[in-house]
Amino acid sequence: MANRARKLAMAAALAGGILASSTGAAAQATAGVGTDPRAHLRPTTPAVASLIGRAMEASATFRGIVETIEASDTYVYVMEGDCGHGVRACFSGVTVAGPLRIMRVTVALDAGKPDWYVMGSIGHELYHTIEAIQDPSVRSTAAQYFLYERIGFHGNTHSHETLKAMDAGNAVRAEVRRFTRSYR
Repeated sequence: MANRARKLAMAAALAGGILASSTGAAAQATAGVGTDPRAHLRPTTPAVASLIGRAMEASATFRGIVETIEASDTYVYVMEGDCGHGVRACFSGVTVAGPLRIMRVTVALDAGKPDWYVMGSIGHELYHTIEAIQDPSVRSTAAQYFLYERIGFHGNTHSHETLKAMDAGNAVRAEVRRFTRSYR
């Protein structure tokens, strides 16, 4: 199991490094997030990097979330994908690489939701990573599960939720919408 986790961590770090260095103009919009090899928040595609950059520009709440992640000992990869169970975004796992923790957030980038909504979903899930970052015992996906059994409530049959993450996502959505309207 440890060998599998180590291989997964190495693959994630390699993929993040390769994708972060090849995202071009979209990643540059993130003001260093994803392009700086020292960055702790690492979008894995140009589309995700663009959304994160725009959310950072438009939302003080989102910037605060990112600042907390950047000040931590944890690397958070945000990737496109399907969480299943009818959710559009999820905090999909935790692993370790030596003393460092690696967390994964997955988000569905489908045409059915406006960008401001997806940015709020990313902010919501990143807030969940902060909850886990604040508990140094969370060093595996199993420990992540038990953290949310302890601090959260069941959102549906397959997920956990916290009011603070819900508030963070809603604040990001509202701030991005206000920012967008002010530039029309």
